[in-house]
Amino acid sequence: MINRLRMVQLRFKSEGRYITIIKHGKLARSDIEALIKEAQKRNSIVDLSGRDLSGLDLSKLSLGRANVSNVNFSDANLSNATLFNANLLNSNLSHANLSYADFSYVNLSKTKIAGTSLINTVLFKAIM
Repeated sequence: MINRLRMVQLRFKSEGRYITIIKHGKLARSDIEALIKEAQKRNSIVDLSGRDLSGLDLSKLSLGRANVSNVNFSDANLSNATLFNANLLNSNLSHANLSYADFSYVNLSKTKIAGTSLINTVLFKAIM
């Protein structure tokens, strides 16, 4: 029996200079990669605010300037990721791997970081 894969067309929503993905439920890495690509095409800023990205492998992704406020990144792998100038206000980074990530100029106000791996994480001028 041959399984037929159904290709799901992702939809995006622009609000001012931000772009978000229209999808209910948990996002996959491939969804976030598609959103980043679409944001680059539209010269927009990624908005993932309020999403549950817990446990995802987001290593080596570039989310510079992104709005990732109120995001659950607990147990996620953000090693070697770039979040330069991103807004992480009120996010949860508990037990996440931030090794070698660039968090320069990031807003980490009210962000949970208990048990987070910060080995060689760049926190230049980050707001704590």
